[in-house]
Amino acid sequence: MFAGKICRIPWQKEMPQWNVRRFQMSPDGKYIVIHGRYGQIHLMSAKTKEWIGSLKMNGEVIAVTFNTDGSRMYSHGSTGEVHVWDMTTRSCIHKFIDEGCLSGTALAVSPNGQFLATGSDKGVVNIYDNRTIFNLPSPEPIKAVMNLTTEVTNLKFNNTSEILAMSSSFLPESVKLVHFPSLTVFPNFPVRNEFFRHANSLDISPNSGYMCIGSNVGCAYLYRLKHYRNY
Repeated sequence: MFAGKICRIPWQKEMPQWNVRRFQMSPDGKYIVIHGRYGQIHLMSAKTKEWIGSLKMNGEVIAVTFNTDGSRMYSHGSTGEVHVWDMTTRSCIHKFIDEGCLSGTALAVSPNGQFLATGSDKGVVNIYDNRTIFNLPSPEPIKAVMNLTTEVTNLKFNNTSEILAMSSSFLPESVKLVHFPSLTVFPNFPVRNEFFRHANSLDISPNSGYMCIGSNVGCAYLYRLKHYRNY
């Protein structure tokens, strides 16, 4: 980024599948995680750009996220199961059925590590106590948020774990904010007919002062969250 140069990464011959759907970085900066085909999750070294190995889950990989320090990775997909991976041993340490979910589409872990949010193709967002999901093969969510009616495409916690932003790109103005720990949806957002049509992406600034929503018409809408002082 400082040099403003593009670094092309050649495809590793050892990697078994050529269809790259999505990729993301681990928060500790160690891995580039690539969503492969047939449930495969490819791991590349962010430093050397070499393929390290692949993990295999049930069904197709649709969503991947990490906890704050990158020690655990969570994956969700077409079977409605959430897999939890230990990134030190690169092994699956737990998996559970996301309640009422036929196909998982989004994941987010709160920065304080207490909550896990899962989104489905039906618009339901389940919120779990992340500390208790390991106790049962089918844990019960502490809250099921039903305010979206189409496939959940984005989930994002703010840095204090007080707000969960969720959106669907399939209907206009399909963005909701959930307050923690009350687990209630803010009734005053979004203002009806105010803005952005379909929300393709969203993010919250590092200190929660701003939220940005990317639309399907080439515009990014910036909102000031006045409860937080800093960027």
